[in-house]
Amino acid sequence: MRVPTISLYNQATYQLSKLTSNLSEANEVVSSSSRINTISDDPSGMAQVLDISSTMACLDQYQSNIDQAQTTLTSAETALDAMADEILELNLLCSQLANASASTQERTNAVESIQVYLESILDLANTESYGGYVFAGDENEAAPFVADEEDATTSVTYLGSADAVSIKTGDDTTVSLGCCGSNLFYEDEIVVDTTNNQLTFQEDPGRDGDSVMTLDATIPSGTYTREELAQTIEDLMTQASAESGYGVVYEVTYNEDGNTFTIDTDGSYDGIMTTTLIAQYDSTARVSNLTVEEGAFENIEIDVTDASALTEYTPKPEGSEPLTLTYNEDGTWTVENDPGYGLDTDIEGNGTTIEIDFDNDGVTDVTIDLNEPPEEGDSISFDIVEGDENNSILPDLGFDDETVSIEPVQSTSAVSSIFKVTAGENDAIDFTQTLENGDTTLLTAYIEPGTYTDPESYAKAVEDALEDASAQSGSRVNYDVTYDSGSDTFVISEDTGTGRQLKSFELLFGSGANASTSAASDLGFDPVDTGSGGVTGDEASWSIFGTLLDLKQALANDDVDGIERAMSRLDNHYESLTSAISAIGVTYDTLTATEDTITDTELTLTTRLSDVQDADTVDAIMVLNSTQTTYEAALSACSSIIGMSLVDYM
Repeated sequence: MRVPTISLYNQATYQLSKLTSNLSEANEVVSSSSRINTISDDPSGMAQVLDISSTMACLDQYQSNIDQAQTTLTSAETALDAMADEILELNLLCSQLANASASTQERTNAVESIQVYLESILDLANTESYGGYVFAGDENEAAPFVADEEDATTSVTYLGSADAVSIKTGDDTTVSLGCCGSNLFYEDEIVVDTTNNQLTFQEDPGRDGDSVMTLDATIPSGTYTREELAQTIEDLMTQASAESGYGVVYEVTYNEDGNTFTIDTDGSYDGIMTTTLIAQYDSTARVSNLTVEEGAFENIEIDVTDASALTEYTPKPEGSEPLTLTYNEDGTWTVENDPGYGLDTDIEGNGTTIEIDFDNDGVTDVTIDLNEPPEEGDSISFDIVEGDENNSILPDLGFDDETVSIEPVQSTSAVSSIFKVTAGENDAIDFTQTLENGDTTLLTAYIEPGTYTDPESYAKAVEDALEDASAQSGSRVNYDVTYDSGSDTFVISEDTGTGRQLKSFELLFGSGANASTSAASDLGFDPVDTGSGGVTGDEASWSIFGTLLDLKQALANDDVDGIERAMSRLDNHYESLTSAISAIGVTYDTLTATEDTITDTELTLTTRLSDVQDADTVDAIMVLNSTQTTYEAALSACSSIIGMSLVDYM
């Protein structure tokens, strides 16, 4: 039986098509060196290829993150290194300006130099890297530090985020870069030493016959967090008051939200007490503009052992008529330009040391150490100038005023002896009360209408009204309203006999909704708001920028104490920066180790991918040659079969 030509043709075409496909696949394996090019080549193998490729893509992204982080850390380290160097330069400059050899004019001239340093450090704090600001935290598109004035800066504001940038270095691993300006340039701790360890305050009970006590507390030297400093000051003030006999219990708190300190009493004192914090100390005297002839006494030192004895000052401007000592052959020193102490014309020297008793009480007040033997004709001159001694802790707590008072809520005007209360006329007291947990409530107390024939009964009615309003709000604060017959005034406070509930309260006689019908006049209060709750300072930032701004002010005021305070702060800033640089180094090393791990993992995955996907080149070529030979033979056979005509079958 003969097979139809069309059947032969179809069969041949099918086989040739299959062989063509096999040849194409063999060619692709050889040309790509990969045995899996489509999912049909090896479904299981392709799944492994896709999984490995996905993992390697993630590793590439992690490597990119690390590259960016390392660039940022390098920029941060460079900026902090430069900043630390500038702080060292500043500290050296401060030590020179705080020295007795520096003059008032030199300190004044240095203000411009500090402004230059401030601008430079500000620029470093606004360092950019990888398209963002290094020290802005995780909101790094805008400059984080902004000065109010470019050439005469008085404040620097941080506008960045409090959260540091974190990067992913693995599926479940993130690394924080830690380059957040709110942490790096704002100290969490403060160093207390002889430049800022004093707290002076007065207690005034406001009663005839009771004295006003001035109390001093010295804070032990050391490093304090804000909370530790608040607790230490609270303990010292309470102890000082107990020793004075008044026994006021103080409360000093740090408010994290506003970065401020609040000083208050606990309300347990039985009476009216006004506490005044004194930020400025008394005037004192110091030696300035110490000069010697060129080449003489290169290491001269002068020490004021009793500044209270320096009561006369040399004429201004400095250097015009300084107190001058000239060495004589017989070992004495001739005195010129005595400003009024009555010093002997010639005073004795002691080898390389000169001791001067200015107040003639037999005790040395100023010691001059020459550190080398003098020669005849050598001279020393210096000015005695007036200054302010200020080693108070209050500026570090945000209290910059000369005095700050914690005053009771007490009326200012004398009151009458009979009180007639009419509803809707003089019966309302608008007030706010803030509980210890921070909850603040606006309340209105209404005094029971009627006639009160003495201040004590009226005080009780006011007290009841305040407590009723508080109870209706759910707080049930106990108030204490008393009449002070000595001053003929009323005092309103919390009754802490059963425990304290209030953080503060404020009488809204001026701004309350019922100001026109308030009891302010009857109580002797001016129609203005007045409150209790201690005193709160300005923001206590403890920043490097604040230190430089304070240093500028100290130099402008010729305040040597302020310069020395700045030196202590600069030391603390330097230690913080060097610590931050070390932390950056640790983070960088961590990233480098992660980078090495990624490299090793990529090598392992590349090997696995090759094992799964790569073709054996020799075997692939042999398969290609075999497939090609088969294909050519099939072509030849098909050509012979399909080429026969119908005549061949007749």
